[in-house]
Amino acid sequence: MVVDPRHDHSLRIPRPDLSITLGTPNACNDCHDDKDADWAAEQTQTWYGHKPEGFQKFASAIAGARQQQPASANALAGIIRNTQTPNIARATALIEIEPFLNPANSDVISLSLADTNAAIRAAALTALAQVPVIIRAQLALPLLKDSVRAVRIEAARILAALPPQSLSAEQQRLLNTVTQEYIAAQLASAERPEAQTNLGNFYTAQGQVDKAVAAYRRSIELAADFLPAYINLADLFRDIGKEAEADQILRRAIAIQPDNAPAYYALGLSLIRQKRLDEALAELRTAANLNPENSHYIYVYAVAQNAKGKRQQAIMTLQEAYVRFPRNADILSALVSYHRDLGNEKEATIYARKLRNLSR
Repeated sequence: MVVDPRHDHSLRIPRPDLSITLGTPNACNDCHDDKDADWAAEQTQTWYGHKPEGFQKFASAIAGARQQQPASANALAGIIRNTQTPNIARATALIEIEPFLNPANSDVISLSLADTNAAIRAAALTALAQVPVIIRAQLALPLLKDSVRAVRIEAARILAALPPQSLSAEQQRLLNTVTQEYIAAQLASAERPEAQTNLGNFYTAQGQVDKAVAAYRRSIELAADFLPAYINLADLFRDIGKEAEADQILRRAIAIQPDNAPAYYALGLSLIRQKRLDEALAELRTAANLNPENSHYIYVYAVAQNAKGKRQQAIMTLQEAYVRFPRNADILSALVSYHRDLGNEKEATIYARKLRNLSR
């Protein structure tokens, strides 16, 4: 038995200090489960004579990104650019940076698309999924010729919504070929609900509604408790103007998994679109309560409270959320706006200052 020399495969110094700040597990408390992470952190510092630090430096940046902290953008870009960072961490950072892409860090995408590691190239493609389709095409089309199938089919996936008329005959032929590779890859696991949902998403992007609905329904047939199929099918019904069907699908999902926060959240949004705001508030509140670590759910719930005229309650919701998510730009922006609307200039100024400091 040996320890793999790669930095992402080895025995490591326990980091209970990270358990305190990030909530990650540590080997000390895996055994000493009657103690807390503070105790373990104190013990390790006593043993080493200093606060132990490991080789990996990316955990805080990735955790910050998942909490929607704007300052994470620079940290993630630094991880991606540093080729000494383990590839699995760089790939994760690429996926997490997608909401934070801006002109200052967009170079990480083009650099990563040319990386020698296939996982990095595939992750860079995933990060392109939400950028304008024209930019997506410019960057992703060359990867349809990648030597690794996983990279090629990821390129096909994010190019599914590309209008055929925007391509040359040769580009369209190549995209069609790799599209068939993508479909074949999913059909190889056709008995899995995940594969059927992937197909549904792909057909949705292509505008093939009937095929998408059939794939989502097949996913539900295969596993009645696979909630992503319900939620994505509801999103498709919403997109084609069938809000009542979306509502029905989401209520089926909740009946199957009464503790599924994404289903309540999606139903809340559906009810807002149906102008049933009182009912929507109840569903959004449930989603936020079921997943208190999702700052976006709390933010949307507060926005709905404000839309209902409950501005003071919205401020209370946001202020409670701010204690747990002090670097969330959406929460701070809403606090600034709602306090100003109520004439609370002092409070608005305080939160505006905190918002400006996020980028420092």
